[in-house]
Amino acid sequence: MVDRSDINAVDDAAWEQAVAREGVIRRLASMAKPNRREFLSACRELGLKRSRLYDLIRAYKARPITSSLLTGAPGTQTGSRRLPAAIEAVIAAAIEDFFKSRQKPSINALYKEVRRRCGQQGLRAPCWTSVRDRVAAIDPAELVAAREGAQAARSRYHPVAGTYRIERAFEVVQIDHTLVDVIVVDRSHRKPLQRPWVTLAIDIASRMVAGFYLTLEPPSALSVSLAVQHLVQPKLDWLDGLGIDANWPTSGLPETIHVDNAKEFRSKAMRRGAEEHGISLQYRPIGSPHYGGHIERLIGTMMGAAHLLPGSTFSNIKDRGDYDSVANSSMTLDELERWFALEITRYHAERHRSLGIPPIAAWQEAVQRRDAALRHPYDP
Repeated sequence: MVDRSDINAVDDAAWEQAVAREGVIRRLASMAKPNRREFLSACRELGLKRSRLYDLIRAYKARPITSSLLTGAPGTQTGSRRLPAAIEAVIAAAIEDFFKSRQKPSINALYKEVRRRCGQQGLRAPCWTSVRDRVAAIDPAELVAAREGAQAARSRYHPVAGTYRIERAFEVVQIDHTLVDVIVVDRSHRKPLQRPWVTLAIDIASRMVAGFYLTLEPPSALSVSLAVQHLVQPKLDWLDGLGIDANWPTSGLPETIHVDNAKEFRSKAMRRGAEEHGISLQYRPIGSPHYGGHIERLIGTMMGAAHLLPGSTFSNIKDRGDYDSVANSSMTLDELERWFALEITRYHAERHRSLGIPPIAAWQEAVQRRDAALRHPYDP
């Protein structure tokens, strides 16, 4: 068993094998003693001998993350070869502008196109299996959307609207960004800077804010990872550091993170980071904004409150009127972060219009349902 310090460097095939194993082995590892039928069924499903499955369960219990289930030496799998960057670029370009077309060419046709382009650039053509493996790594929904349109992808790969019912705490968390409707100032001279970005996460079952991250930088994989870090960690020490005495009990790993199709959410680091901890990453269907309704409403609620702050830019020019947002700005980024924490904990304690109870009360009920599901995972 190999300790992977950089999961992004792991060969795709090896990583996909570990991800496929993780769901099955996590289930077995959660049992005090798996019964014989369950164990043998897992052996057949994973194509493993009993002794090997025992080894993997022990490794997973010691470190319950996906990379514990990787085998072999770091880097590329035995029998496979990493292609030169120039050839990888040729394959990627051919997939993007040839294979992802409404003509729906076959993999054989794609391979011929790759060979042609390599010949033009004086490169040695890769083998057919290398091209096939790159195609296999494409998100099927993304491929269908490119070849047949967004509607076909939605009908084939995404749930029908109206079936989105979430009951357990952290069963689904939605994440999104927005520009804050407030201009902040610098710490030293209190001079106006710009509008910051906030990344917010909401627990769907309870409508609790699961975490957030405030920054002057545009959305990126880093801002997403820091928002997820805030989501996962307990909030007590962080609130103490801000001088806030409030209850914000959300923490832990979500089962599913639901995001839109922005590039920072589709990065390899984001996908593998989620898979490492057994988190399902679900993308919003193209052309279906209602699938992000919960986080959009939370953003609207937070920005509505922010319009009362000094330096607010409001939602639009009409609302702003002759108010000088720049001249009236006075809050630093740190002060705005503290305001967000106070506003969020206040929001948690107020009755939620859709739920009929405060989000913090809904969280307690959702946690009970989650705990009951963990105690009896196979009950219908």
